[in-house]
Amino acid sequence: MTEETKLLNLIDLANNLTRDYDLGHPTVSDENWDNLYFQIQELEEKLGIYYKHSPTQHIPYDVVNQLNKVEHGHKMLSLQKTKDLSEIEKFLDNSDSLIMLKMDGLTCSLTYIDGELVSAETRGNGIIGEDILHNALQIRSIPNYIPRISGKLVVDGEIICTTKNFEMFASEYKNPRNFAAGSIRLLDSKECAKRKLSFIAWDVIEGLDQYDLLSERLAHVENYGFTIVPYVFYPAWDAADNDVPLEDMIDHLKIRAEEFGYPIDGAVAKFNSISYGKTLGETSHHFKNAMAYKFYDETYETELIDIEWTMGRTGVLTPVAVFKPIDIDGSTVERASLHNVSIMIETLHGYGWKGQKVEVFKANMIIPQIASAEFDDDRCKYYFERVMECPVCGHEVILKNDNGTTFAVCSNDACEGKLINRLDHFCGKKGLDIKGLSKATLEKLIDWGWVNSISHLFDLKCYREQWIKKPGFGPKSVDKILNAIEDGSKCEWHNFICALGIPLIGSSASKALTKYFNSYEEFRASINRGDLFWDFENFGYEMHKAIVNFNYEEADTMVEAGIITFNSITPKENQENNLDGLTFVITGKLNHFKNRDAIKDKIESLGGKVTGSVSKNTNYLINNDKDSTSSKNKSAKSLGIPILSETDFIETFGISN
Repeated sequence: MTEETKLLNLIDLANNLTRDYDLGHPTVSDENWDNLYFQIQELEEKLGIYYKHSPTQHIPYDVVNQLNKVEHGHKMLSLQKTKDLSEIEKFLDNSDSLIMLKMDGLTCSLTYIDGELVSAETRGNGIIGEDILHNALQIRSIPNYIPRISGKLVVDGEIICTTKNFEMFASEYKNPRNFAAGSIRLLDSKECAKRKLSFIAWDVIEGLDQYDLLSERLAHVENYGFTIVPYVFYPAWDAADNDVPLEDMIDHLKIRAEEFGYPIDGAVAKFNSISYGKTLGETSHHFKNAMAYKFYDETYETELIDIEWTMGRTGVLTPVAVFKPIDIDGSTVERASLHNVSIMIETLHGYGWKGQKVEVFKANMIIPQIASAEFDDDRCKYYFERVMECPVCGHEVILKNDNGTTFAVCSNDACEGKLINRLDHFCGKKGLDIKGLSKATLEKLIDWGWVNSISHLFDLKCYREQWIKKPGFGPKSVDKILNAIEDGSKCEWHNFICALGIPLIGSSASKALTKYFNSYEEFRASINRGDLFWDFENFGYEMHKAIVNFNYEEADTMVEAGIITFNSITPKENQENNLDGLTFVITGKLNHFKNRDAIKDKIESLGGKVTGSVSKNTNYLINNDKDSTSSKNKSAKSLGIPILSETDFIETFGISN
């Protein structure tokens, strides 16, 4: 047992004995209690640590009228974040770093002057926070006075509630993070003291400037009585003892978090050299000396304002939740798709109501989603009216059920909304990539009566003389679009399949079909034969249904009439360089192939697979710089995965490009 632990145990014992005394049934004599007090006093003086809940301190509770806004003495910016571990490895590069737990609580900055705690501030917006000193004084893991130091000391960390201490409040609060954030903002410090919050230090901003390493500074504040964040040392790649994979280090930290009962939502990679980290600078959102690896998606509470409906290319109307704006990871979010009627009813417990509280998160840190919503049986009658008319054409909206999932669909087959979205997808990057035909331009073409179907796009050259006289257009821009349409009409057949907008069949699935069919004609013949597409790798029953139920009438007409022509391909039986079953990762600059997409398309056309990060399932890493110290090279070498240059790749597999 350390002397710090002994001190805390003695303090707890003394406080329990005092509580017994106050309740009228003392369990020890006054002499014994005094001896215990003197032991605590002696140990505090020896260690130079004074806890606010110690009987030697007598810190009174305080009540404030409001939480005052305070401007920080240093910027308290957010962290750049990722859910891709390879991005963390790339970020760490070849520098000594610390991998520490990312505590899930409320960030707080503590300031000491000549050893006395004088300020405690929440992070707020990074520039201005709230003064919570009255409550910080009641948190037992925050030293109230540190006699060993002089001058200014600034320690940043996280106020949390451990899972054990949260148990008694779990029925009233959603999670430890919300509980900690709400508790530390209480105006009555006596109430805050009952919440048993903890402070975990993870940075020293000022006061130990003679030490350049973060690990040294953390070690010193731990000696001052702080609890520091669990971390592991991640050495530079060329260090002799660096034989533990980053993933294993993080797993070890997760175990430690569970042992301590710490609520966490990720890990933070931070350069150990403070001076080096400062040279990297900052953005308006985050410092560049650290990166967070997120385990989970963090939720934020807001209120529902309305439900809007958007139309997809097939006429399905998607409900979109509109809520009070909130800031998530540095961007303002105020809308989130509810996908379909079934999901909307399940998520909002019906059709929702104005003012309904909802929890929002960013799925994969990108796509806003609603995680949960307030349930109130008495208020469900105030739901938003279900859309009865199509927001595009005004025709009746009908509800359809497909295997238990309910969709809202426009009943008008000629709905302009369906057409514009189909055209936009067909011309878009995932379709035939016809430059210049934006959604706004397509809307004009429909309004002018020139385009009423996909095939009409290829007749637009007939309207050239009229088109060049339209406002906002001219010969140069119109000819550029017409040339792009002409170029788009000559394509790979799988690009055409993707452009048609078959539900569930995107670019990856379309490319996958080339493993089984050499041409569009073979693909259509397979459908007419009644082949089972769910027999194909990564194709399920729903994808099979989408393929066989799609209306190919217009597509067949365009192919048969020669409006769409396909680039010739080598029959599969004549391909000696088949890459079936092989997984590749591509990194670095390319010399032979035009770009990353070009080499990816080549690999996939030969049956191979391209992924974004190196793992034990990777067969080859393609990198022209085999001596690179990039994270992908490091991972490949550690796993014994061959690294090929483009020349090696071309020669090994007989590739032509």
